[in-house]
Amino acid sequence: MYYVVRMSDMVWVPPKRLGDDPREVAEELLRARYVGRYLEDVGLILEVLRVSDVSLGKALISSPSIYFRAEFEVLTFLPKVHEIVEGEVKAVLEHGIVITMGPIDGFVHISQLGDDVFVHRAGVLQGRKTRITYRRGDVVRARITGVSRPSPAAAARGEPIVRVSLTCRQPSMGKVEAREAEEGGAS
Repeated sequence: MYYVVRMSDMVWVPPKRLGDDPREVAEELLRARYVGRYLEDVGLILEVLRVSDVSLGKALISSPSIYFRAEFEVLTFLPKVHEIVEGEVKAVLEHGIVITMGPIDGFVHISQLGDDVFVHRAGVLQGRKTRITYRRGDVVRARITGVSRPSPAAAARGEPIVRVSLTCRQPSMGKVEAREAEEGGAS
């Protein structure tokens, strides 16, 4: 889920910042450029950890800025299919639940909550046979079944950068309290 990734990119220092430390300037510019972006093979970039190397700067005749290559490390969050995650229920909807798993939300459709028929009443999803309820704030363990490709325009429309589909229909998945009680009672 969380990874530290080494990256490299060109950074340009504006003329008013030429006297500052190049690593500090590079870190500030890279943070503004990358934090919050989702890169397909890297994931959602959460933070620029450190700038490890800065090359000798180059000046271009057509620009007043100085350009240099910076090597840096970033902290990322990359959800992968078949990975097991735990998260807190953020919202209970008529057709499923939204789970917060770190910096990204995932969705469990009502048909993927378990081997039961779930009914939505008063902001709660409850199983008819098992009586397991899903409420806001519950901790849920699920498996990632799908990760959508990031849409560049999603953030501008106020939509999630990447969509994650989850399932709880496998052994030891679902509401964590309910599963622990079942396992404790079976012993």
